[in-house]
Amino acid sequence: MENLFNVASFGSSVSVAQVLLNIALSFALSLIVAAVYKYTHRGLSYSRSFVFTLILMSIVTSVIMMIIGNNIVRAFGLLGALSIIRFRTAVKDTRDTAFIFFTLAVGMAVGTNSYSIAIVTTLFISLIILILEKVNFGTVRKHEYVLSFEFDQAKNTQDLLVMIFKKYFKNVVLLNIHSKQSGAIAEMVYHVNFINDDQRGEVVRDLSTIEGVGKINLITSRNDVEY
Repeated sequence: MENLFNVASFGSSVSVAQVLLNIALSFALSLIVAAVYKYTHRGLSYSRSFVFTLILMSIVTSVIMMIIGNNIVRAFGLLGALSIIRFRTAVKDTRDTAFIFFTLAVGMAVGTNSYSIAIVTTLFISLIILILEKVNFGTVRKHEYVLSFEFDQAKNTQDLLVMIFKKYFKNVVLLNIHSKQSGAIAEMVYHVNFINDDQRGEVVRDLSTIEGVGKINLITSRNDVEY
């Protein structure tokens, strides 16, 4: 009767209490990993189901490790069974892959009763991730701007525009020219870098004083840039 409450009846000497402990611990540690992922996530690809999967994956992995135990035959059988599954969801961010391996490692450590490894690994790696996030490690900061405006081509404004560009910008790249009203109005779009970022308001003011120049827009982007 006692064997009914022992996983040994399935070929592994793990008690029910041990199973519940491992599941609870893997759940708690995976919650920490998921919280770190959620806190440090950037971009538009956040998925609630992915965070849920991180937690579930750690728990399932710990259960799998308990099932395998020290039985090599069972390990190969389980590998063959899992090979039938086809995962068709593409990982959008390589960082997500690292978190998947993170939860797998935690689940494997808990499932093999290596509690100290599981706890220390979870806390220490999470701390490393938070530190890297705090110092913006690997970030390339680009203080870049997009300047657009319209001007009447009948007005002789080119020399004034050149003077303003030389005064405020260290780099100017023409991105687009859009002709309007049968060529009478030109919409110009430039990629610019300021000599001094504090002069953003001054360049808009000076451009607005030029006759024939209107609809001035200065778009700033101070985000992380990846190429």
